[in-house]
Amino acid sequence: MTLNSRQETFCRAYASGAKGTVAARVAGYSAAGAANQASRLLQNPHVAERIGEFQAEQAAAQAEAAQGLMDKLEPVYQTGLDNNDAETVLQVVELQARIAGLITGGSILPRGGGRAAHLGAADASSGHMEFLRILDEEADAAEAAAEAAAEECT
Repeated sequence: MTLNSRQETFCRAYASGAKGTVAARVAGYSAAGAANQASRLLQNPHVAERIGEFQAEQAAAQAEAAQGLMDKLEPVYQTGLDNNDAETVLQVVELQARIAGLITGGSILPRGGGRAAHLGAADASSGHMEFLRILDEEADAAEAAAEAAAEECT
């Protein structure tokens, strides 16, 4: 079954995040009947299928955009590793985690040259604090090893 232009517009608006009544209004249905029309449209299997198609297209586009951003960050990450620049590496990892949807809100890494140990519990969740504690310990161990190696060379 082919959807008419109003149904198609409703599907596109609904898949883009508009609530049912709002999507119906966007599609040109009257304010008085928008809620009933939205309910009726959402029960239509052809409309539901079309909404699913739009949502799949949006998800694919979002995944492609996310991968593009990840690809752009990878050389920055590698340069940070090559230069032993822990702050850059951690910032890239944080950005990649955000892009992947693994973390939201707050920052796992203090900005402006601060150390992870200075980040208070009010600034991050306990899970982030544990992650930062581990990273800080690893950074301290790496710094100590580098200093010991430098002393051996002199």
